Amino acid sequence: MRPVGLSSLYEGLGWFEAPGDPRAVDRFNAVRAFARALLGGPLSDLASRGRVRVVDVMGGTGIAGVAFASALAELGLAVDLTVVDARPDALGHVDGWVEAAGLGGRVSVAAVPGSADMLPELVTGPFDLALVWGSSLPHLDVYSLHLLLAGLRELQPAHGALIVEQKDLLSDILVNNAFRHVMVTGDVLTVYRSYDRVRGVQVRLAYRAGDLSPLGTVESRLWGLAEVAAAAWIFYGHVTVMDLVEFRPTNVVVARGPRTSAPTWRELRESTPRAQA
Repeated sequence: MRPVGLSSLYEGLGWFEAPGDPRAVDRFNAVRAFARALLGGPLSDLASRGRVRVVDVMGGTGIAGVAFASALAELGLAVDLTVVDARPDALGHVDGWVEAAGLGGRVSVAAVPGSADMLPELVTGPFDLALVWGSSLPHLDVYSLHLLLAGLRELQPAHGALIVEQKDLLSDILVNNAFRHVMVTGDVLTVYRSYDRVRGVQVRLAYRAGDLSPLGTVESRLWGLAEVAAAAWIFYGHVTVMDLVEFRPTNVVVARGPRTSAPTWRELRESTPRAQA
């Protein structure tokens, strides 16, 4: 079986991210409320910048990026928002969120298709604020996460802030015995097939739950919160972990101060370990 396309996977999972979906609107409002709290506290220095450049990585439809842009615009700031995602069809909804938030003409938007671990070849900084929202990290293996963080570090100024939202999946597995060999999520049934010990990802076979027609293979890394925070700490000087309830309890890593000395994106890209044949 070939890898399932991300657009087909998200459609089958029933992920709510499109403007106009009431569940997605609730998500948007929860993210914007969290953004307002951050801008009134740990990220209050951004309010003095006049113009803020934001990059929303693995941003899908831009729901989180636009929510943060809305909170920034409420403070009278000009916002340049760049949304990066591997699904061009999802990026087609970014303008819809901008209009739904009443930001038309107030926020400049760029939608960039591409992979999160290739950022330096996709976008040009500097970005005052970087977002990785939506518990999207399972799409990244252990090397791709570090490539993402290395790329972001190089694209941010000294005052730059990184915000990563990721539910702690590892604790559910280790403490709550949540791993399932067979799972049904939305209209997708997946069956565990194997584990790649070099890349740290599980491989599952995906089928349509209704008629069991094959969709393809799905790879995912079941990230723990501590792993994500420690990875961010390699590239940023100050890391804080916070709890959040969006549509379900989740966690947020806030990283400030990109380190002046850290492995570069290109160094990591050119030396990524590969399995021996």
